[in-house]
Amino acid sequence: MVIDGLTYNVDTLENHLVGPGSRYTAIRLTGPHKQNVFFLKTDLKNPYIQFRQVLGRDSLYGTESPSSIAHRKSTEGTVYFAGTNGDFFDTSSAYPAGFNGRPVGGNMMNSELAQIFNTCNVFAVDENGIPGSGNMAYSGNVKYGTATASITSVNYTRETNALVLFNQNQGKFTKTNQYGTEALIELLPGNTWGVNKTLQAKVTAIETNIGNMAIPAGKAVLSGNGTAATWLNQLAVGDEVEISFSMTMDGESLPWSQITGGDTRALMLKNGVVETNDVWTSLDPRTAIGYTVSRDTVIFCVVDGRSGVSEGVTTKQLAQLMQSAGAWTAINLDGGGSSCLYIDSYGGPVNVPSDGSERPCGNSVFVVSSAPSDPVIAQIIPYQDYITLPRYGEYIPQFYGYNQYGTFLDKDVQNVTLSCDPSLGTVQGNKFVATGAQSGTITATYNGTVTAAIYVNLLPVDAMKIRLDTVIVDSRSDYSIEVQASSNGNMVPIASSALTWTVDDPAICEVIEGSVKALQNGMTRVHGGLGDLKDSLVVSVQNPETNRLPMTPFQFSDWTISASSQLNAVLNTNNLPIEWSNGVAANFTFAAGRAPFIRLYDNQLQTYGLPDTLKIVLNMGGVPVSNAYVYLQPNHSNTTVVQNFGAFQSTDIELSIPLDGIIDVTDRANYPLKFDNIYFMLETSMNAGQNYTIALKDIVQIYNGVPYTGIQNPQTVRFSVYPNPSTGREINIRLEDGQEQTLHVEIYTLSGQRAQAETLKSQGGVANFIRKDLQPGIYLLRITGNNQIETVKLIVK
Repeated sequence: MVIDGLTYNVDTLENHLVGPGSRYTAIRLTGPHKQNVFFLKTDLKNPYIQFRQVLGRDSLYGTESPSSIAHRKSTEGTVYFAGTNGDFFDTSSAYPAGFNGRPVGGNMMNSELAQIFNTCNVFAVDENGIPGSGNMAYSGNVKYGTATASITSVNYTRETNALVLFNQNQGKFTKTNQYGTEALIELLPGNTWGVNKTLQAKVTAIETNIGNMAIPAGKAVLSGNGTAATWLNQLAVGDEVEISFSMTMDGESLPWSQITGGDTRALMLKNGVVETNDVWTSLDPRTAIGYTVSRDTVIFCVVDGRSGVSEGVTTKQLAQLMQSAGAWTAINLDGGGSSCLYIDSYGGPVNVPSDGSERPCGNSVFVVSSAPSDPVIAQIIPYQDYITLPRYGEYIPQFYGYNQYGTFLDKDVQNVTLSCDPSLGTVQGNKFVATGAQSGTITATYNGTVTAAIYVNLLPVDAMKIRLDTVIVDSRSDYSIEVQASSNGNMVPIASSALTWTVDDPAICEVIEGSVKALQNGMTRVHGGLGDLKDSLVVSVQNPETNRLPMTPFQFSDWTISASSQLNAVLNTNNLPIEWSNGVAANFTFAAGRAPFIRLYDNQLQTYGLPDTLKIVLNMGGVPVSNAYVYLQPNHSNTTVVQNFGAFQSTDIELSIPLDGIIDVTDRANYPLKFDNIYFMLETSMNAGQNYTIALKDIVQIYNGVPYTGIQNPQTVRFSVYPNPSTGREINIRLEDGQEQTLHVEIYTLSGQRAQAETLKSQGGVANFIRKDLQPGIYLLRITGNNQIETVKLIVK
């Protein structure tokens, strides 16, 4: 796409129907600038579609977000399912005192004028669904007998000699002073509010020198000052008057029904021509609304800005984006923090407002569905109805679901049955695999009768790679190797069973039909080939010896602390529970202060194998905690994931973190995980000047389905290993029964690599050997004797 003379790459992120005759499209532009752009196109000819302009809180005063308006206004058979913010609005609270949010430009809702027009552009839709944009000319008058007076304003300040019409868009009262006359009027039967026609009305009440007259819903007040008051004074209750509002735009006097205002510049896109002189040149979030040359389709557009993700656009660039979507004429609405595209099926804005949250605005514009309620899916539409796959490519289609009226029901329809000709491929549950050699069509069937088609363009593989360089596996489940291939530069998953596999060390693992089966701890390289294309990965088999293992290396020197300054917290090993053999302690003296906290860091700790749960073993010493947060960092990620714990106060406690709640445990790229920090938000109910200790013993990994053997204890039932921790290289193993026997001893790293193996003969119940020069850390010492095996945690310092 070329915007303002610069070429961008376009990535289509979303493109589907979101309601009757309404398509939502989200694109990301990359190139000279980064832009996130969101469109909504609505067919005004659709019998279930209406266009609505809505004032915040249904009044010219006050603000309300588009989402709030949509939720409040939606009822059965009238669903505000999509829309954007509208006009610029007043934020000064200048008139009347204590109010703001009044739209700046002309405004009308449901054929009832809210505000007459100035130099601002407007977007208007008439009662027949015909849109228009430009400057609107206004004149209004009221006639009684042969006497006529001009209506100088609608719902605005009653100035000297002015005659103002107030209606329900003003609120419940006229907000005028006592210097004038006010006549309450109601339309005669057969009349409805509107413009470019004559309205017949009857006077039902008159008040003189009182002001602030009440405005019942559906009625209006003629309010005059000076000469206008004199004109109104000739009226009496029961008199009939004629009211007319003339509103013309580009020579058209249509029965306008919905109007919202825009900016005061030249129309940014008019009759297919982009404005290049009168341009708002700052790069900002922006909102636009326009229509096609046939005037039967409305196009909304929101562009995000003021962030590193999306930079924002000028009005010229906005006009060109609208033109790219098919707009013939378009205006610029309020932008900046107001820019918002709301879609009900997404629960709120689909863009990211620059304020960080959705801004309440003076008014918003919506497309509204009048379709009857019907929960039955009558149409499924695939996310992609045409795909290109390399041979052996895998694809899981997804489908949107709609009822008979086009109302969006489901963004991911389940239980869709797939079928295809064998010359194209095979279907495995909800997955298609391109095992054939010819292009063709996948047929999708829902509920036996609802069908959709996806055409698959099948091409030879021209590149292939294995997704991960290294993968951790264990014997509890096989790992299907993730292979990607392309035929046109876009990598997609392909069936790993299509490749030929070899293993450097078949004692560690084997590959069957593209899946790795773990055999014994260790590391080896696995090679895959598809014709002349080859790649490999390192497989690390890490079978836990027990269902409960500490994360390693747990060394005091790796821990750091940060805390509120008033606590004077220090990190050491003082005041650990007497039964603990290791751990770290945060010792502090409580002092009153704002939001006390303690945070303990250690980014050297990492998981072994594929644990299911992590448990933080703590002794809180009775310290009351309002919240605790544990931060973990997945492998190959620069960001952390967090588990939040609510308030607690106890002595000994284990905080449990099921990993499937914070990461995708099916993605092996997340392993190993690193522990980053634990953050304690403290209550202020502690005693000032008293010393407290928060002690952390271990961060323990839990492996479902693995028997508990208690290897975390350095002393075992049959063997004693000393010195442990080991500072020198001599290791002694004492047999508790004192018998002489032959022992086979192996030292493993926690990643499963064997570091040393020795066969020893005990003498006097003790066997000794010289260990290799090992890096400081925690190792597993596996001792085999008399057909019995025990594993001891060996700490090397």
